[in-house]
Amino acid sequence: MKHRTYWVLAALVILIIGVTVFSVLKDQAETRRLKNELEIARHGHNHADGDPAHSDGEEDNPPDDVRPVEQTKKVDVPQESPKAKTPKPKKPLYTGPWTFHEELLKTNPVKALRLQQEERGHWSAEWIPPFPTDDTEAQEYAKARYLWMYYKHTYGKKVYNPEYEKISKAYSKARAISDQMYDTINSDPYGARQMDLLRLTWPSLDKEPVAYNRFPSEYFGDPEARDQLKELGMWKY
Repeated sequence: MKHRTYWVLAALVILIIGVTVFSVLKDQAETRRLKNELEIARHGHNHADGDPAHSDGEEDNPPDDVRPVEQTKKVDVPQESPKAKTPKPKKPLYTGPWTFHEELLKTNPVKALRLQQEERGHWSAEWIPPFPTDDTEAQEYAKARYLWMYYKHTYGKKVYNPEYEKISKAYSKARAISDQMYDTINSDPYGARQMDLLRLTWPSLDKEPVAYNRFPSEYFGDPEARDQLKELGMWKY
């Protein structure tokens, strides 16, 4: 009776071991099948068939691998370089014959002087103040400067030739008035009035004065700043 019990227990143990081994083998087979299907789904083939693979299951690309490798190519988009700002070329100064604005000289010499410079393309044209026609000092000075420049440019050294006696007298008269008024203006107290009158001499200058746009003026610049400087007594008008 006792031996029979031993045999039954031994058979039961063998049966349990057999079932356990069968179950383990079945699980391994199922695991292998799932792994193969996963590899096929990821790479289109099975590493177990002999293809190289890392131990972690990630695929390697040997030198003779014929499968295309996708690479992200950096595309250089051409960028437009910022255009350098080039200064606007200045219009060449007119050197031909000058127009004599005879009628305008009789009514508004300041305007005639400005027109003369505009025709020449001279930088001073925009800085000649718009003196009113009843400003006799400004109008007389502008006329003298206009005639002095016109005769000098048109006749040059011939103005001193006796053959051009009439022209020579007109030139000398204009020059004398211009010089006398220039001395008188320079003797005045420094201020906007003085600088506005001296602007009538700028047409004879080749180059622009340093800081020419900062000089006091009754016509140019910020009106509020002019009024403030007037109140502070920075210059006399």
